[in-house]
Order: sequence, then C-alpha cells, then structure tokens
Amino acid sequence: MKEAIIKSIAAVICVVIVCLTVTSAVGTYNDAALKVAELTGSSSQVSGGNVDSGNVDSGSVDAVTPDAGSDAVTPDAGTDAVTPDAGSDAVTPDAGADTNAPATNNQQAAALTKADVIKLFNTETAKAAKGSYKLTRTGKFVKNINVGSATDTLNGIIKGVDENSDLDSVVGGFLGIKKNPITGTVTNGKLAGDVDAKYMIKGMTLTDADVTSFSVNGNKYTIEVKATTNPTANSAMGRATNDYITFPEVNKSIANEVGNAVKVVEDESKANYKKIIFTATIVDGKITALEYSYSFDATLKLKLAIIGATGTGEAAIAGKYTDIKY
Repeated sequence: MKEAIIKSIAAVICVVIVCLTVTSAVGTYNDAALKVAELTGSSSQVSGGNVDSGNVDSGSVDAVTPDAGSDAVTPDAGTDAVTPDAGSDAVTPDAGADTNAPATNNQQAAALTKADVIKLFNTETAKAAKGSYKLTRTGKFVKNINVGSATDTLNGIIKGVDENSDLDSVVGGFLGIKKNPITGTVTNGKLAGDVDAKYMIKGMTLTDADVTSFSVNGNKYTIEVKATTNPTANSAMGRATNDYITFPEVNKSIANEVGNAVKVVEDESKANYKKIIFTATIVDGKITALEYSYSFDATLKLKLAIIGATGTGEAAIAGKYTDIKY
C-alpha cells in the first residue's frame, strides 16, 4: 500500500515537473600637417593648428612687424605686397580622406541586417552541432512548485522517504534544476556519458518571424526568439533548441512509472517560455562559443484517479557551449 502511494506521488511530481519544464570605426585619424606658405620678406608663426577628427582648426598667422625706425622695407599698398589667397596654400585634410581604409569588425558588423544574422546562426549552428565542444546547463526556481493545499502533504511524504528531499528537489532533478550544473562533452557530434541529448547544440532553422530582435557588439551576436507557449519542434523555440519538454513526453514518462493512474490534461495545461536569448561568439565566420537562457512558467492540470489538481511554478534556465571546433 505504501509503495502504491509513493508511486502515485512520484507521478504527481513528474507532472509538476512538466509544469516547470513546460512552464530561459574605430577609424584611424591621420595627423594633419598644416603648412603655411613662406611670405616674401616676412616670417610667420602658426598657432591653433590642432587636428580634430581629420579637420584642421582655424589657425591664425602672426605677422612679424619690423621695429619702427629699422631698415625694413614697407611695400606700397597693392604694389609689391604679395597677399596669399585665403587658404590657397594651406593643406586642409579632407574629412573623409581615410574612407579607403579597411573596414573594422565593428563597421562590418554594423552593416549586417536581421536576415544576415539569422542566416549566420542557422548556417553556423548546423556546422557546430556536428563538431566538438563542452556543454554546461544550469537551472533555478524563480517560484517554487506549488500544487495548492497538496504541497505540504506531498513534501511530507517525500521527506518520509528521504529527509533531504522535497518537491522542488525531486521535480528539479527531472527538469535539470540541480545544485550542480549538468555538464557534458561532445566529440564530432557524439555526446559522451548519460547526459540528455536535448541539451546539445541544435542546428537552427529560424525564420524572420521567429526572431524579435538582434544586436551585434564586436564579435558577439545576440538574438531573441519569440516567446512560445507549449513549444513543439515546429515552433519558434523548437527551431532554436531542443531544451524543452512537451506534455506528451511527460505523460509518457508518468505512464512508464505508474501506468495511467496520473495524467496531465494536455489541452487544459499551459507552459509559457519567454526571454529566449542566444548569444554567439563568432571569430573568422565561425562560432567559437554559444550561450542561451530563458525562463518559463506553467499551469498544469493534473488528473489523479478521480481527483483533479492544478500545479504552478516558474524557473530560469541557462546553458553554454564552449571550445566549439568544427
């Protein structure tokens, strides 16, 4: 009898899990040299010749005036005096004189369109998925699992079996929300160990409608994927990652453990995935690192024999892939 009760509780916990799961240029300035023509019979001194962003500040020419009574020859006005044409001899750098310099990474990135960035993610993640890398995934509860008045009862039963466990830790284990992060190593597209394959890099197939925003900062490329409710392989989130759980998967897991005694009422349950963000580090056109995060909240309708219950919860997920080589 006790065993049957524990199995039923485990089933409820699995369902709640679903709730949570289903519920993370610089351009180079050339120094400008200002050359003042040497005036016949006089000398000059340049002042204020600073160069700012390729433009020469207006310089003033201080004429040297001979002392009174000296032998200086004063040319008649308009006869022997040579008046340089204003600006004729001054070399003024063109503000855009360095436009032929090679474009910097920031300039090239700034020229990318949304379509360019989406194509880059789709193309390079498909290659990275077949390569080698290390993965790390962490998760935490934003709002603990709550099944109403049954919460304390379930926690009491769980602690009766293991005093160090509770509803959050049991369900969290199923969802990948643990004290320590999930880690794994992938070699040529093959995942070592018993880590769930859903945490591997997915070759993205995103569309324009799937991406709500993008940004490029140096070699960091970031996109935000449209919020998704009850994700599937054909949803915006499903085209970006496999790190989510569906209600059919949960019901299948429950059935494997306790048969049909507990079920998730799929058409009355909802899991909302939001703030789905991916940031790729791209060097020489290849992804060398990839990070993602999202949060989710869920309302789960459960059916235990003839009794119904509703569970809620919210969690935040973060994952990263490093040392990507392909």
